[in-house]
Amino acid sequence: ADVSIQHFGEARKLGMETVGFLMLSHKASPAKLAEQARIMVDAGAQCVYVVDSAGALVLSDAQERVQAVIDEIGPDGAQVGFHGHQNLSLGIANSVLAYQAGAKQIDGALCALGAGAGNSPTEVLAATFERMGIKTGVDLGEVLSAAEDVVRPFIPRLPWMDRASITQGYAGVYSSFLLHAERAAARYDVPAHAILQKVGEYGYVGGQEDMIIDIALELQQEKERMALGDLAAAGVR
Repeated sequence: ADVSIQHFGEARKLGMETVGFLMLSHKASPAKLAEQARIMVDAGAQCVYVVDSAGALVLSDAQERVQAVIDEIGPDGAQVGFHGHQNLSLGIANSVLAYQAGAKQIDGALCALGAGAGNSPTEVLAATFERMGIKTGVDLGEVLSAAEDVVRPFIPRLPWMDRASITQGYAGVYSSFLLHAERAAARYDVPAHAILQKVGEYGYVGGQEDMIIDIALELQQEKERMALGDLAAAGVR
C-alpha cells in the first residue's frame, strides 16, 4: 500500500474519487489487510477494496477480510469494496457475504468479462441482490438485456470454469496468468493447468507473467525425461 501514497494525494488534489485495491487478498491475513487499508486511507483513499484477484477466497475468508478492513477504516468514513472472481464459482457468494459484512461497493462485469474464469457477473449480482430484497438501483431486465444482447456478441470466448481456471483459484494464482499459461502450453506442449499449479507453488504475482515460460520449459524437460525413462524401461535403445 505504501507505493500508492503519492498517487492518492495527487488524485485528491485534482478532485478525483480515490479507490485503493488490495490485490491478491487471499495472500494476507485479515489483520494485515486492515493494516494496509489504513495506509491507503491515511494517504487519501476514500474507498478500499478487498480484491480476490485469484478467485481463491472461500466464503468466510472473504467475509473476515472485509470485516477486518471495515473495523479499521470504517470509523473514518471510508468505504470498503469487494472485487470477486469466479475461479471457484464463489464470486457471487463472496460478494453477498462481503455486503453482509458491510461492504458498500461490489464489483461486477457483464457476462463475467474478466481474467481467469471471469469477474462476478453483474447480471447475476443484480438478480441475487434483488431476490434478497437488497436495493441496488440496477434495473434487472435492462442489465440482463445488456449482457445478452450487447456484450455477449462481442466476446469471442466466454469466461468459464475449466480445469485451468479452477486450478488458478485452488492454487491462488493471479487471474491474468490464464491466457499466458494457455499460450505457453500450446507452444511447449504441456498442460496449462500444470503450469498454473507451478505458478501457485512458486508464489508468483501480477507482473511476473514472463516466468511462465521458464515453468513451461521445466515441465517440457520433465516430460521428455519421463518419455526417455519409459523407453528405457521398455528396453528401447
